[in-house]
Amino acid sequence: MFMSENKYITSIVLVGLLLFTPLSVYADGTDPLNVDITTAWTSQSGTDNDHAYLLTFSSNSTFDITTEITHIQNGTELNVSVFTTWGYENGVRTAHLLLNSTLQWADQVTIDVTVNSIDSVATSSNNFFTRNIEVGTWNQPMADHEITLTTSWDLLQNYTTVDGEQYFRLSFDGHGWQQRIGDVLNSWELGDGVMVTEENTEGESTNMSFVLDSIWKNETITAGLLTSQVIDARGWGYLVITSQEDEVVTQIIANVSDAWINHSMIDGIISERIRLEAGGTMQIDSTNESSSTIDIDAELSVFLFETWDENGVRKLSHNQIEALGDFIIIDDGFRMDISLDGLVMLERWEDGVRTQHRENIRGHGTFGAEDQDDNATMVINGTIFNLETDVVDGQTVTDEIHIDGTLSGDVQGTFGIVKGIEDSGVQSNYSGDDFEVNVIHEESWFNITGINGGNFFDGAGVGAYHNNSWNYQSVNSHWDNRTVRIVWEETGPDASSGDDKPQRSPIQNNLTQPEMEQALGNITVGRETGLVPIPMAIGDNVRLNGQDGIVLEIVANSVANDPRDNHNFHVVQWTGSYGDSGSAGIAFGSIIDEGPLRGLVSSVTRSFEIEYGANNESAFLNETQYIDRVLSPSIVTAEENTAPILLSLTLEEGLVVGEGASLAHLVAHVTDDEWNIDTVTVDLTVVGGGIVTLNDKGLFGDNAIGDDRYTTQIMVPGLQVGNFTINVTIIDYFDAITEGSGIIQVVNDAPRLTSVEFVPHIAKRGDLIIVNAIAFDGHDVESVQVDMRVFGGQLIDLVLLENEIWAGNFTLPNGMTPGSHDIPFIVTDSIGGKQILRHWIDIDNGAQPDVATPYRLPDGEHVSTTISVLNTAPQIVAEDMKIIRGDSTATALLEAEVSDADGVMLVRAKLGIFTPITQNEDWSKLYDDGSNGDRVAGDGIFSLQLSIRSGIPDGTHTLFLQASDIYGEATGEVPIIVTLEEKENVITDGAGVSSTMLVLALGIIAIIGAIVVIFVMRKEGGDDDKSNPGGDRFGFQ
Repeated sequence: MFMSENKYITSIVLVGLLLFTPLSVYADGTDPLNVDITTAWTSQSGTDNDHAYLLTFSSNSTFDITTEITHIQNGTELNVSVFTTWGYENGVRTAHLLLNSTLQWADQVTIDVTVNSIDSVATSSNNFFTRNIEVGTWNQPMADHEITLTTSWDLLQNYTTVDGEQYFRLSFDGHGWQQRIGDVLNSWELGDGVMVTEENTEGESTNMSFVLDSIWKNETITAGLLTSQVIDARGWGYLVITSQEDEVVTQIIANVSDAWINHSMIDGIISERIRLEAGGTMQIDSTNESSSTIDIDAELSVFLFETWDENGVRKLSHNQIEALGDFIIIDDGFRMDISLDGLVMLERWEDGVRTQHRENIRGHGTFGAEDQDDNATMVINGTIFNLETDVVDGQTVTDEIHIDGTLSGDVQGTFGIVKGIEDSGVQSNYSGDDFEVNVIHEESWFNITGINGGNFFDGAGVGAYHNNSWNYQSVNSHWDNRTVRIVWEETGPDASSGDDKPQRSPIQNNLTQPEMEQALGNITVGRETGLVPIPMAIGDNVRLNGQDGIVLEIVANSVANDPRDNHNFHVVQWTGSYGDSGSAGIAFGSIIDEGPLRGLVSSVTRSFEIEYGANNESAFLNETQYIDRVLSPSIVTAEENTAPILLSLTLEEGLVVGEGASLAHLVAHVTDDEWNIDTVTVDLTVVGGGIVTLNDKGLFGDNAIGDDRYTTQIMVPGLQVGNFTINVTIIDYFDAITEGSGIIQVVNDAPRLTSVEFVPHIAKRGDLIIVNAIAFDGHDVESVQVDMRVFGGQLIDLVLLENEIWAGNFTLPNGMTPGSHDIPFIVTDSIGGKQILRHWIDIDNGAQPDVATPYRLPDGEHVSTTISVLNTAPQIVAEDMKIIRGDSTATALLEAEVSDADGVMLVRAKLGIFTPITQNEDWSKLYDDGSNGDRVAGDGIFSLQLSIRSGIPDGTHTLFLQASDIYGEATGEVPIIVTLEEKENVITDGAGVSSTMLVLALGIIAIIGAIVVIFVMRKEGGDDDKSNPGGDRFGFQ
């Protein structure tokens, strides 16, 4: 029974272990589930790298997985597909993920792996693995930084051509400086070193050895690509140039006082400049098969050598030698000694054109010889008083010699030669072609005064020989067969003369431009480069193929700490090989994987061979390099770091309008003691957005770069209204995380009008207007009103019809002034959002709202809600007048009531016969200001006093009234009938005037009146006055 109970308890324990053991263990129940995600950025084809990853599991079980890879390039997510290959490596299961996308600098890649089951057993926890990668360039941290380096390198180039061995070596010890600002990374290296070269061309070899006091190297890399490189070296040393042409060997040994070499590659253009200044010696030795020798020993006072090659073309070549020395010729008993008083050799080419050239030799000396024949001896001794040739810019300008000598022994006599340029001009050759020539006159004499045996001078006896020759020689020193014509005249025993033009003379040769000869060869001095994951992780495999001729494949092996400049850097140690399996060289070092300097190589040792050119020339580079100082940032390790602080999260505008109606700028004010903030993100899901990254680089509404105010533009596309809490997450380069929040206000967007129609849209005050309108709002439109109160009218409520049209009508109030008016609409939504609109949106081509912002109207033209009000003329109310004439001249008051909604500007009357005699105008103004007989000012009754002269006949007369308002709208001429009557008189018998006397008086008055009228008319111009023909001044006949 006891045993059974123990078995029972044991079974319970085993079942409990199975139940409570996590499902994320393997079948053997020993190791937890783990998946390492490493890069496999190598090449199967040997050219471009694959975009691939290797998943390494911690057992050899069978796994079912789901992978999701996000590849962001230039801000856009690429559409990627993944090809998975399963395998085994070191006894565990692996999965190789090959993507169809291509990596670029600054890409963002996220690899998510979910393990669904292990050996067909489902997993439910601890089964998700992820890795985020930023694509950077080797040894170039993405963050801004400034560091110094210590570097030692040695570049060796050695190859053989048809002309011989070519050798170049440049060694360097110094310090470097590297700085990144944004996408641009600059690096400098300054130090000293040694340069040794051996160059062999056809018939010439050049050996140089220099101590370089200064070697400077600068590189600029933009967005991961090398855009410029400059190497500049200066120093001193020696130069040996040896050339051989036929049997003449020339050797120049120069002590170089100043040497300069500059090699650059800027925007793909390779340029190289060399300049040497030196002094030393020059030796020319020539020995032929007959033991004849020529020796020249000279001291070089000036030696200048300068070249400039660019894009395979020699743009500048300058060779200059100035020397003094001795010239010795020995040939079968003959010896000549010449002291060179001056030797100048200068040739300069610029862009394929020879711009300077001079060859000048000046000297003097002696010579002697001894000859024997038939037991007789002759001794020759001579003096060279002057010897000079001078060629300037390819043309001979001086060719002089003066020699005197004596004969002694068994032959006695004297001899001499004098030669010089006598004239210059044009001479035709054998073919009749003209050439510029120098006429070189040479005079020689030979006087034998005694012979005591022997057969010297071909048996010539005692006598005087004299010869004059004129050599018409082409001035071009680089031509062959330069003698165009020869004229001679010889006296003596064998006298002769002649004039001859040699055939095939001259032979014209073209000048040959110096060829390019690079000191640094056809390679760019550089290091391996390429794309790498930042940060690098153990197991990463990357092929660096960004530098032509230098391909390095590296593997990250382990992590360690690398103390540099009082910082304890956390690094990944790596090894690498150049070529196939390291056949071209190896490298190893450490790369920082934490903090702002992650991606920077803290130390490296390289040793590799570079192959280039069609003939497989090679160069060897050996280098060590390590971080010396970190100038910025100040905090570069996790131990030194502190977390960022969120000061505030606010909207720059104070609020944002919902329904996609406005853009606002969300600003997170962040501070960090180390200035090493990596990302600032906000969660906008509560207002219809997502996870958004803010920036401090002047983008997307950010006002200033580097002011610690991280900004993004936001829009609330939905119907949210109110105050919302926005969460913010701040991460620095050491993955220190700070979380915080801020409150933003989202306000409601009032309705918008999408159509307004007035019928009619042009009307007079008092007319009835029909209005139709369409309004839009995400919260539904509650009401639409037309507000005419500003014009003295009323607030009109429109009624919603079944077709979503708001309709109504109103009367144009008299308070509206003539002209165009934008009619205000008051629109209100269901939650109280209200605004006054004087326009509606004419949506382009019937476009519909975007899916992402369903309540934001598409773009369209803003059309004003305009009505045009027509003007009306004033109204005139005036009664006809009846005037009873008095005993003498009197006045009568003309009155008219004039009204206009806009105000009366002018009321006037055409008085006709009542026009005052002194007035020339047809129209007279009426007044409403209390003057000119007006009874009450401003009562709308305009008045004018009429003068009733005695000469105005009784009867009916017509006046005309006219008025205009302040806008210039005038009435027509309104007639007023004025009746003028005589006052009734009562005549009595005896007491009054008799009828006869009255008739007589009236007749006299009529005659006097006629005389006055005639007089006045004549005074006004008589028959010559044509202004009013056939009528009086009142317009009557």
